[in-house]
Amino acid sequence: MKDLSGKTAFVTGAASGIGLETARALAQRGARPILADIDGVRAEAAAAELRRDGADAIGIALNVAEEADWARAGETAGRFGDVRILVSNAGVGGGAGAFETYDPEVWRWAYAVNAHAHLYACRTFLGAMKAAGEPAHLAITASMVALVPPPISVAYISSKFATLGIAMALRNELADTQVGISVLCPGMSATNIVATTARLRPGAGVQGAAAATAQNMSGVLAGGMSPARIGERVVQAIETGEFFIFTHPEWKAMAQAQFDEILSAFGPSADPDYAGDDIDGLIAANGARRMNVAVGAKTSREAQEETPDVR
Repeated sequence: MKDLSGKTAFVTGAASGIGLETARALAQRGARPILADIDGVRAEAAAAELRRDGADAIGIALNVAEEADWARAGETAGRFGDVRILVSNAGVGGGAGAFETYDPEVWRWAYAVNAHAHLYACRTFLGAMKAAGEPAHLAITASMVALVPPPISVAYISSKFATLGIAMALRNELADTQVGISVLCPGMSATNIVATTARLRPGAGVQGAAAATAQNMSGVLAGGMSPARIGERVVQAIETGEFFIFTHPEWKAMAQAQFDEILSAFGPSADPDYAGDDIDGLIAANGARRMNVAVGAKTSREAQEETPDVR
């Protein structure tokens, strides 16, 4: 989408942090942002700030984890304009402590916000974006932890893995439409996610070691990258049609090591007499024309034949 001027953009988690700064960067290019956030008062205050700078913007209350809220948000957005840019950004941290001690209610909540909400967002807007037959764009916020999992919350890491999978699957699904897609994988960012998580999480508040972990993470994130820089980078990717958005290059060496380990684990077939999976047939059986992978124009079988036998 080279020209964003006049395009209506719907941004979640937009009262602060990366969401707000993405909305601001969109407004600076003439887009008309709808700032959606669970804190509707702050969302409207942020929109008012953008309006004072000359933007056409509104703020609305939206709990992204509640499907019913999306119906109301869709109606409000429809009165403001036809959404052509959808930034599904809202996110929270997960529980803390050993995996087997997780509170299932907190686990379900983390997934509802970090993963299920992308489905609700797309059910609300993506169909119309595809049907319009004009350039549109979907941007989804994942995390570097979806590629390189550090020793932190299993709920957060796994829900961000799910988010990355959603984006990668949608990339294939949208390949023959005019809807572009990007997935943001930021590293540490100076946002309020720890405080927001503590305020919104269900169940009892964290105590003991979990509370100390949350406090420590607040300190770490306070020194993270400016959300304004990240929001600007997201909008640049929307303009240029980039899929992966990596904002923190210091993670590259760890990602390289992670994928080196994965690739080195590919050895000979478990069945030497097996001809190999018909991946192209799998794609065709699902009514798809292609799969977006690094091998580009090569068929999957050609790529398989060129892959060295790692033993």
